[in-house]
Amino acid sequence: MIRVDSHRAFLAAWQRGEACCWCDPVGHELRFYAQPVPTLQLLPAPFSPFRLREALMRRFLAPGRYEGCYLSATPEGAPLLMLQLTGSEVPQDAIGTLYSLADMT
Repeated sequence: MIRVDSHRAFLAAWQRGEACCWCDPVGHELRFYAQPVPTLQLLPAPFSPFRLREALMRRFLAPGRYEGCYLSATPEGAPLLMLQLTGSEVPQDAIGTLYSLADMT
């Protein structure tokens, strides 16, 4: 996985199909994996259990809006929001969906 230093570089690597990650200025980390299933991940910066519960509620109250989104945790216990991609998503929209799920828009 390559680590990039800008949003533009992240989008360029994603469009080339390269696994990549980028930390935004606030500390949220975006990751893109092409294999085995194209997936976009968001590891939000400080994210309390209350905010995680709110994200779960948003996910289940708006299933159409968050189709393909999943909430999990890293092995260290940090929250992990995922979106399985179909290939037809506009990258900015997919990123926006995860940020919306995390209530970081």
